[in-house]
Amino acid sequence: MLKHIKLLSLLIALAFCITSCEKVIDVKLNTSATQMVIEGTITNQNGQQLVKLSQSVPYTNNNTFPAVTGATVNVTDNQGHSWAFTESSPGNYTFGPLKGEPGHTYTLTVNVNNTVYKAISTMPDSVNIDSLDVKVFNFGGEDIKQAQVHYTDPAGVANQYRFVMKVNGVQSKQVYAENDRFTNGNAVPTVLFFNGNNDDDDELRSGDKVDIEMQCIDKNVFNYWFTLSQQSQNGPGGGTIPGNPPSNVSNGALGYFSAHTVNKKQMVVK
Repeated sequence: MLKHIKLLSLLIALAFCITSCEKVIDVKLNTSATQMVIEGTITNQNGQQLVKLSQSVPYTNNNTFPAVTGATVNVTDNQGHSWAFTESSPGNYTFGPLKGEPGHTYTLTVNVNNTVYKAISTMPDSVNIDSLDVKVFNFGGEDIKQAQVHYTDPAGVANQYRFVMKVNGVQSKQVYAENDRFTNGNAVPTVLFFNGNNDDDDELRSGDKVDIEMQCIDKNVFNYWFTLSQQSQNGPGGGTIPGNPPSNVSNGALGYFSAHTVNKKQMVVK
């Protein structure tokens, strides 16, 4: 009996010792310095082209990114043309109407308080959507509907694509990017899995209106979108976790500058 009492006392003393030796760990979340965020596009659609400037924020803040005003924004191409963008609203710099041309290389130059950022993007040839339909998957006896895009990849040339999907006018949070590494020259069916705004809204339903935009993008822009698709769904505005996707903008800026073609189709889910 005495032996058991001694053993119990020893265990209690050991537990007290371990507890008293524990340290309170103060985890300090490092907040990186703000960075310039540039989101610019030149498309083959004749209209207003946009360059958006903002600043990143620490991930502990809400997703409100301060606009960068008073910048000088210019775009040139390899044919000797130049366009000066004007600030149409805080942080939004526009020029138009302007229609980009496949095969042309465009250079973006942004000057903010004498700090210069540059980016270069070459617009690929256009590839069109052949058709849209609904791919049905069966999970546990339940049919799940997802959008499927059909297109024909040109043979003998490297192609990269980004898709933007809207369901009933609301853009999907998912980032869709792919290349033709395994599909060069083929007829390609690609499924765009829908991520809704909540866990119960992860499939298409009869009557939903689906708009698909297919973009033909250059390799550097593809690397940006593909990396982002693997990491998060938060977009380029200061994405500090788990890491920023590779930007084609110089001088440490986040974001991208993309000269790309656009082709759109719409369907109603049956």
